[in-house]
Amino acid sequence: MAKYELLIHARRAVVDDRIQQAAVTVDGGVISSVRTGSKARDIGLAGEHTINLGDDVVLMPGLVDPHVSTEDVAVGTRSAARGGITAVVDYGTDGEPTVTTPEGIDRWRDEVTGESTVDVGVWGAAVPDNLGGLGQLLDRGVIGVSAVAEGKGVAGAPTLDRAALVSAAEEVLGRGALFAVDAGVDHLPPLLDVLRRTSGRLHVRSVADHEELPLLREARQEGLAVSSSTNPHMLALVSELTGGAAAAATLDPPIRDAANRELLWEALRDGTIDAVASARLGLSVVWTEARRRGFDLSDVARWMSGRTAEIVGMDDRGGIAEGRRADFAAVADDDAFVVLPRARELGRADSVYSQRALAGVVRWTMRNGAIIDPRALPMGTVLTKATG
Repeated sequence: MAKYELLIHARRAVVDDRIQQAAVTVDGGVISSVRTGSKARDIGLAGEHTINLGDDVVLMPGLVDPHVSTEDVAVGTRSAARGGITAVVDYGTDGEPTVTTPEGIDRWRDEVTGESTVDVGVWGAAVPDNLGGLGQLLDRGVIGVSAVAEGKGVAGAPTLDRAALVSAAEEVLGRGALFAVDAGVDHLPPLLDVLRRTSGRLHVRSVADHEELPLLREARQEGLAVSSSTNPHMLALVSELTGGAAAAATLDPPIRDAANRELLWEALRDGTIDAVASARLGLSVVWTEARRRGFDLSDVARWMSGRTAEIVGMDDRGGIAEGRRADFAAVADDDAFVVLPRARELGRADSVYSQRALAGVVRWTMRNGAIIDPRALPMGTVLTKATG
């Protein structure tokens, strides 16, 4: 009888992009085998520890959130774990120190080490006064370099005008690296031109306007190395209903009308938009809306784990497959809960759901083969991208 450190029996698991019965074994924090269908019922399997999931729970890969603000890392990453998230990438500009210089990266890592409940990496941030030195950020092992175009982002955040944005793109993409931007329809054409003559990858985040979608579709059809993501609130909220609400007014990007929302959903359906970058409640918000439109949790896992991990180069996670990290979320997809107001962990993007009922309860989150206890000592790893 083969014996493993951990054996998870799941009546329903997201494996190979669909929900099916699975037996997943874990050794040394890594998935050592995955058996599906009739093989999942192999009576020869045994584990030092065994978890049996009932019909009411779906085993998903741990979510990877590439666009978060972890100004308070301890609170932010503990909250992420409660939402099924096992790895995050920090914006790098919302707290102190800001990740705009090599020294800032070093200080950020010093402050985050030992404070994070989940694994955490960071974007190097392109701002007006560090252009020309972005390669130094890449050399320090940031996940990539991010920038916010003029007219985008929250009030007071550093932004780049059109010329500076193109300059930053040339610097980063010219290194063959990942450049992530909050950019609208007017900024995309020159950025795509830079992409055509370089070897890097462009990620357009916080896609909010349907006018961006034709440009993204054409770029994909052309074979350019471009990806994109949108936000949970863009898929759930509409301006006709939430108009002047104080919490909604703080969201970035601002919410749009219902017709725009449905076009974003269609772009997710046809693959124009690759991913959804979440906050703590992102999984439940997206699942509440997705199920109404005929999607299942394998789609949500692709948008919020598989593709997000791929975009930021975390090739060791993002799916339930042999050799991947044993990062999971157990989700009761038919259970619902009401978002409590004034919860400390609710950030700007989550507080707007206060008093709302959402579907999809995360029963537990597992990182590296161990269920995360938010009350225990933080065990998250600070991620560094290797440079060549």
